Amino acid sequence: MLPAGLRVPVVVFDLEWSSPFAYTCNACSRCCYGKAILVGPYEVLRLARNRGLTTTELLAACVEGGGVLLRVRPDGGCVFLTERGCGVHPDRPLACRLYPLGRNIDAQGRERFGHLPPHPQTAGVYGRDGTVGDYLSRQGVEPYFAVGARYAGLYQRMVAVLARLAEGGVEAEAAAAPGMGPASPWLDVDATVAAYCRERDLAPPATLEEAVDLHIRAVDAWLEGLATSLPAAPPAA
Repeated sequence: MLPAGLRVPVVVFDLEWSSPFAYTCNACSRCCYGKAILVGPYEVLRLARNRGLTTTELLAACVEGGGVLLRVRPDGGCVFLTERGCGVHPDRPLACRLYPLGRNIDAQGRERFGHLPPHPQTAGVYGRDGTVGDYLSRQGVEPYFAVGARYAGLYQRMVAVLARLAEGGVEAEAAAAPGMGPASPWLDVDATVAAYCRERDLAPPATLEEAVDLHIRAVDAWLEGLATSLPAAPPAA
């Protein structure tokens, strides 16, 4: 359930990378209010590094909605919004980089983009003297798309394994490995990677890329352990 006051806009996904599109942000910050900003492990990790926090600390201070939404202030503003605008702009989440576009990938893997409804007093300027691809390239979405693709299959597997556990009466929190932190191993990258490295006597990651690599390995190992405890699936009829 979304926090009170937040709404999911209706978007028609009818644009492609080559579609005419341009947008100039004039830093009015009006788009930073009343939004439900979803974050995944890569975004949590980058935001934590930006703030000089561990992912455990960032999740506790800045994330809500079951651990997947950026916290909003009492006035509806993003937790990272300052008087000068976005306080984490170099590491802002993918949803903020895409804005004013939304992205959708359907069951067949087809990627489409759509216009999000603008704030009625937005200072942003729309145009058609470029393409969706031009705009997204300037927003630095490439690493987010690349890492997101790496996590996609792992996420589907996690959902399936946890669903099977829930069917057997095991809560997701009880399934977390010791030392992996209070949040799901899926989001608490630092705690999960630290536990994984301790157990295997590995050096801690020195870069963001190494942290992502180790996190994917750690979650995969966690799920492998959970899967071995699952009852055998019933034979097909």
